Amino acid sequence: MIKKYNNFNEIADEIRSNTPPTVYKYRTWENDNHKRIIIDKEVWFAHPHSLNDPYDVRPPYNFVIGAIDWNTARTKIREAGRVFEPDLTAQELEEQVDIRIEAMRADPVAYFQQNRGEYILEREHYDPIGVLSCCKSAENEAMWAYYGNHFGFAVGFNTVELARALHCTVGDIKYDDTPVDYHVLGNNEGILDNELFQKSTRWQTEEELRFITAGIGLIRPRAANFPIEAVSEIVFGLNTSQQAQDEMVAAAAISLPGVPIYRVRTRANAYGLEKVRL
Repeated sequence: MIKKYNNFNEIADEIRSNTPPTVYKYRTWENDNHKRIIIDKEVWFAHPHSLNDPYDVRPPYNFVIGAIDWNTARTKIREAGRVFEPDLTAQELEEQVDIRIEAMRADPVAYFQQNRGEYILEREHYDPIGVLSCCKSAENEAMWAYYGNHFGFAVGFNTVELARALHCTVGDIKYDDTPVDYHVLGNNEGILDNELFQKSTRWQTEEELRFITAGIGLIRPRAANFPIEAVSEIVFGLNTSQQAQDEMVAAAAISLPGVPIYRVRTRANAYGLEKVRL
């Protein structure tokens, strides 16, 4: 659940109790932007429209239609019109309100589905949101495969210290194929948690712990720096080249001195990966 706080210590114990001590950001050294996580101690809050899941932060809705107060509906449509179409005259606005009320009466579910579909396609509506996705495991084979057929690397973060440094919301992703209930003109308390922290079960191999902010362009940029105390380890993939390893070791010696470095390898007597200290 999203919680507001004045002092990070108010929620530090809760994060410590409900999340793994270390989470991992998988990257590839061949991407210059990805190198910044080691060289500049910098992470990036991605725009929802840039994420590989088209439903991320934009889950499908199940519109629940109860008894509609048409006077309230008219008022809300009028208020929205003033925001999204400010150039309309008063008469033009009322004409648009009438058209929308008529469409809503004819088929309220279709009306709201169309509005929702149009809204989520507009990138600007999501401009303030930034997402930093991490994985709960350094031995996640699907994530290693995604980042260059095991040629990548992962930075292991101390979960609490990263949350402290980033000043944002942190939480587990809930993997659920059920559309989010949206009560038309009703009580939608708690819907924001589902908006920001629900994904389809198709993505559950990611084992995601998410850091998210709604302050991009308002109180912060997308790039965010973290202190060395937030880094627990660096992990190389199975196929990370020796040249890339040497470059990362050299870079980490400058920006992250003393941070332990590991490499994953296949287990000798079972499926799966394991870390070994270099």
